[in-house]
This record gives sequence, C-alpha cells and structure tokens, in this order.
Amino acid sequence: MEAGRMNRSELVKAVAERADGDEAVARRHVDAVFEAVMEAVSAGERVVVTGFGAFDRSSRPARSARNPRTGAAVEVPAALVPTFRFGQTFRNRVARTTDSDGAESPAEAAPAEAAQVVEDAPARPKKPKKGKKAAAEKAPAKAPAKAAKKGKKAAAESPAPKKKSGKGKARAKSGK
Repeated sequence: MEAGRMNRSELVKAVAERADGDEAVARRHVDAVFEAVMEAVSAGERVVVTGFGAFDRSSRPARSARNPRTGAAVEVPAALVPTFRFGQTFRNRVARTTDSDGAESPAEAAPAEAAQVVEDAPARPKKPKKGKKAAAEKAPAKAPAKAAKKGKKAAAESPAPKKKSGKGKARAKSGK
C-alpha cells in the first residue's frame, strides 16, 4: 500500500481479510455499498451510517468567478454536489491515531495537561510578514538615515510613496 493512501483494490483486500472471505465476494460487497450510497444521494436522500458519517446532497448557487489564467469573469451555473459529514466515532478514531514511529499524537494527551502546557508556554513574538506591509514598515526606518546623509529633513518626515509590485502593477498599467 502506498504511504498515506488506500485505493479501491486495497480496500477490497482489507475487507476480505477482516471478513475472512474471498476477494471477489468482498469486491462485490464494497461495490454494492458504494453504488447504494451514490444512488440514494443522487435521489436526494440522506445516508447516515451512525458513528461513521452522513452522505448528503447540497445545492451550490450560481455565482460569478474569475478565470485565474486570463482574469476574465466566468459565470458558474448552479449545481447539486455530494457532501460528507463525518461522525463522532470516526472523528475520535482519527484524533487518537499514532505517528509512524508509534509516538502518541497530541490529541491523546489529557485535556488538563494540554491546557496547562498552553498556559505555561511563553508568548512568542510574531515573525515579521514578508510583502507590502513589511516593506511599508521598513521604509520609514530607512528614510531618516538616507535623508541625514543627503541633509534633507523634509524628505525624512514625509513617507515615501508605495511602490506597486506583481499583478497590481500590471493591472495599473492596463487600466483595470
């Protein structure tokens, strides 16, 4: 089995092993379950498997979107889409899984211990952001040093105009 992924044939093998049966029989059963769920949800029914989850159908309204390549507006029609909401048993099972090393996951720690760790942890200073905001914050700090070298006090007091970069610059040139 590929790390982190199970395909349909591997699922069939796992079901056959658990049921002490033949793979051909297990394949028919797995296919029958999937087909029954898809038919029911397509018909507008909700399929609830207690502890595992619920399969449902929801409607997505029509909307306007943008083509990421061209930037052109595209109308996306309304659609019916399948949804799955996992159950509490499923959620708990996933939360208490272990790493490949066999170490316990953080979710297995006692809630009181986890709360204490958070309270005792010192607050870490936030890392500076990279991008426009960081450039804007750095620009005033550099301006006085440059102004002092040139002997211009007025230039140091007024902030430098922001430079546009990336898509904003291209859009500004094209007039969008």
